[in-house]
Amino acid sequence: MVGLEIIKLLDLASGMDRIILLLFFETGLEIDHLINLRVSDLDMQSGQLKVAVDRRIQLSSATLFEIKKYLKSRPGQVYLLEGRCGKPVTSKWKRCVLENLLLKVGQEK
Repeated sequence: MVGLEIIKLLDLASGMDRIILLLFFETGLEIDHLINLRVSDLDMQSGQLKVAVDRRIQLSSATLFEIKKYLKSRPGQVYLLEGRCGKPVTSKWKRCVLENLLLKVGQEK
């Protein structure tokens, strides 16, 4: 996927979909790994995301800003990408949403 397509994809996404895309592109983590991240894995002070016991990824200030804004609208959330029942969203649901966004980007070409 080239830069222009990524920008279009991000422009079409909002809320949790935008956050997952930002994290996906910035960290390179698989969706299955992303959906199990907890809010406590994110160090707001340093901007680092703990992705394993001994591995942290530095997030850009733009991504960190978006995540802070998103979490502010969802206080008390345990998982970074939390569904309605207080559990992480499923990878199947997220793949469906991402596929629809990719189709929209393809239609704009």
